[in-house]
Amino acid sequence: MSTATAKKPLPPFPEEKHWLFGSAYLIRQNPLTQMNFFIKKYGDIFSLSLPVHKVAIASSPEFAKYILLDNNKNYTKSLAYDLLKVLLGNGLLTSEGDFWKKQLEELTGMMIDTAEKTSEKFTKYAATGEYFNVLPEMTALTLDVISKAIFSSGVDDKADMVGKQIAILNEITMEKLRRPVRMPAFIPTPFNLRERRSLQILDDVIYQIIEKRRKEGVSKNDLLSMLMDARDEETGESMDNKQLRDELMTIFIAGNETSSNALTWTLYLLSQNPEAEEKMIREIDEKLDAGVELGFNTVNSFQYVHQVIEESMRMFPAVWSVGRRAIEEDEIGGFRIEKQTNVLIPLIYLHRNEKYWDEPGKFKPERFAPEKRNSIDRYVYFPFGGGPRVCIGNNFAMLEMQLIIIILYRRFRFRLKPGFSVEGEPMVTLRPRHGMMMNAVNK
Repeated sequence: MSTATAKKPLPPFPEEKHWLFGSAYLIRQNPLTQMNFFIKKYGDIFSLSLPVHKVAIASSPEFAKYILLDNNKNYTKSLAYDLLKVLLGNGLLTSEGDFWKKQLEELTGMMIDTAEKTSEKFTKYAATGEYFNVLPEMTALTLDVISKAIFSSGVDDKADMVGKQIAILNEITMEKLRRPVRMPAFIPTPFNLRERRSLQILDDVIYQIIEKRRKEGVSKNDLLSMLMDARDEETGESMDNKQLRDELMTIFIAGNETSSNALTWTLYLLSQNPEAEEKMIREIDEKLDAGVELGFNTVNSFQYVHQVIEESMRMFPAVWSVGRRAIEEDEIGGFRIEKQTNVLIPLIYLHRNEKYWDEPGKFKPERFAPEKRNSIDRYVYFPFGGGPRVCIGNNFAMLEMQLIIIILYRRFRFRLKPGFSVEGEPMVTLRPRHGMMMNAVNK
């Protein structure tokens, strides 16, 4: 640590604050609005006052790149990740190499079949014209896809239970972040007991499936068998049950929670932007009518579908913020970042900032056209988070979403219920607060 760094001031603290719990408490009720207010008033880096933790907000692409890439060795997962870690464990999988490409290719047929079955279900909604909540439908669909990808036959009758527990743990994690003071996990408060119960139910299901597979001694074409067959390059050892569980949960969250929210926001945005919807449907129909067989090697030829999803994730990024904790003291933007400071990067602010986007409040998939895509700063747009490694779950989620959108819009359009209130709820992921009431209309 240099003397110059030690003399630098801390990022400014907002004067607006709760008398006891500090300025971070004000973000609790409306994180997105309050965050924007603080950034506009205090600049791209400022501090939040909390009773125990040190928190700074860094909201420029330069700061994001510095934290996530240039000096990433000084930054570990943040307070938010520590709280989520009870669910994720220590999953380390990345999507580097051709090995993962092969795995995704082999899973594509299953994704298509599962999406087709959901499409059949929507036929009933279209026939009656009834409005239904799209969010749980997308959650059930992506849960079915990811569970089959991991466990071959899926989690069957336990699927609803698994999805419910993940949703509960997601809410519990966000509530922890919002609470200025939290009781230690070992104290049996109703809140802590609720978390323990959900985690125990989830773990029981996952460990039962792992043990059953070990006893069967048969390798199947799914991610669980792939992980069980994997060996450490240095020791030659395979993963124990705990590491298997952690890796599976990392993929599970990306393939279910992230995808279901992103798909729901995409259906909403298309319903509000008929020109983009019509352009996308035209691409889907023209290609499929011309005999293009939907699969792993052809899905990326549906370029406008890809653009629609990217633009949807710009406006409503499922991962709405990324956090890191400083291991040692640092300096960012001329300010001193103390050791153990949690630095939060609000992706949604970067994604909607007029400094970096033309008409950021408008849904314009054309901004992600191939000839424009490479000009977008990687640290202005990073809907899955940034850094030197890319998680396998992100590639899985993108492939899954593309296939589902193509299959659904081959048969339907979706329309928002008149007068329905749409509002984002920034939990661990960015959800529609009230769900999304829509109906399916046959094309």
